Amino acid sequence: MHILLIEDDEWIITPLKLYLENSWFEVSVCMDGWRAVDVFKTEKPALIILDLNLPWKNGIEICREIRTTSKTPIIILSARESEDDKVELLDLWADDYLAKPFSPRELIARIHAITKRIDQQKEPKNTKLLSFGTISIDNKNHICLLNEKEIKLTKTEFSILEYLIKNAKWVVKRDALMKDIIGYDNYLYDRTIDTHIKNLRKKVDGAIEIETIRGIGYRISLPSEG
Repeated sequence: MHILLIEDDEWIITPLKLYLENSWFEVSVCMDGWRAVDVFKTEKPALIILDLNLPWKNGIEICREIRTTSKTPIIILSARESEDDKVELLDLWADDYLAKPFSPRELIARIHAITKRIDQQKEPKNTKLLSFGTISIDNKNHICLLNEKEIKLTKTEFSILEYLIKNAKWVVKRDALMKDIIGYDNYLYDRTIDTHIKNLRKKVDGAIEIETIRGIGYRISLPSEG
């Protein structure tokens, strides 16, 4: 698997590149934001590891530009830990967000999780329209409708909503979402899933309620159900 590492800190690049290569990945490196998109187009990697704070052009701009032409998976690295940053980046279809400092082993686990999720998405699905209140989901065409109007969801948000609707009679455990949707279950204190849920709540605009069951997970209901 070919990975493009877009990062300007040599103290991170050198050991991380070696670690990835020792894990049987092919790695290309770009150290400035200005060249990042051109390097991406030339190298055609299978996955991108992207730092936010880059010279000349920041990671948010790069992510947005790449997403206009490609669905290549992107893992964001950042020292920023604000929820607004995570929401913005995940809303731009970044596939994951890892705060610095991070464990290389965790990064490898997330790469494998994304790869597994992509392979599962390639498997043929039986077309089925799921409905819950005024929300409808077409899993084959990856379309979500609210009051018959399409709402834009990221891949992960779509998968989470579909999972919640399929399990609407039960409380969905947080670790089940982490394992079945995000793709890993060893990092249960990670806040990525919470960011996806918060962003999803905004997009469904009160059509359904996604209740947090403290210490357990989530449950969906219709507003009239209380």
